[in-house]
Amino acid sequence: MKILITGFAPFGGEAVNPSWEAVSRLPEQFQTSKGEAAVLSKHQMPVSYNRCGQIIEDFIRRELPDCVVCVGQAGGRAGIEVEQIAINLKDAQSPDNEGTVFSGEPVTQGGPDGRFARLPVRDMVKACREAGVPGRVSFSAGAYVCNCLMYHVLELIEKRYPDMRGGFIHVPYECGQAALHDKIKPSLPLATIADGLLACLKAL
Repeated sequence: MKILITGFAPFGGEAVNPSWEAVSRLPEQFQTSKGEAAVLSKHQMPVSYNRCGQIIEDFIRRELPDCVVCVGQAGGRAGIEVEQIAINLKDAQSPDNEGTVFSGEPVTQGGPDGRFARLPVRDMVKACREAGVPGRVSFSAGAYVCNCLMYHVLELIEKRYPDMRGGFIHVPYECGQAALHDKIKPSLPLATIADGLLACLKAL
C-alpha cells in the first residue's frame, strides 16, 4: 500500500508546524495492523488557500497512491484528532501565508456542503489511544486552509479516483512551541505526536 502523507509549513508567526515535523519523523516503510506492507511518500504543503488544491492534485496524479492522509496543526486541541468531514467553506479571520483572507466563500462553487472522510476514522482513533496517545474523532476541521485541503482531496477522490481513500488528521502544538505562548496551551511532545500518527496509519 502506498500512502501519500502531507504536513503544513509554519504559519501564523510560528517557527515550526508540528504537523510537518511529526510527518517528517515517520518511517518510510512499516507494516499495517493487517500485515500489509506500507510505503510513505511525504510532502510539505504551503499554507495557501489558492495553491493547496492544485499542489495536492499534482502529487496525487504523479504518485497515484492508495491513500492520501493530510495532517495539520490545530492549536488548542489536546490530542490527535481524525476528521470526519470537510465543509465547503473558507472562512477565517487569520490570513494564510500569502495574506489571503476569506469570509464565507465556498471551497468549490456549487459543490456539496460537506464531504465525508474516506478513512476508517474510528479505527484510527482507537489505534491511537491503544498506542497511549490521546485521540478522538473530530466533526469540525474548521474553515481555514486545513479544511480547504481536505475538501479538495475528497473532491478529487470522488471525481477521479474512486478506489482511493483519503482524509485529514489534526495534531496539537508540540511542547516547545506551546511554551512560547503567553497563555497555557495544550500540547504533546513531538515524538508522541509522531507515535500517534503512525498508529493511525497502521489502522488503514
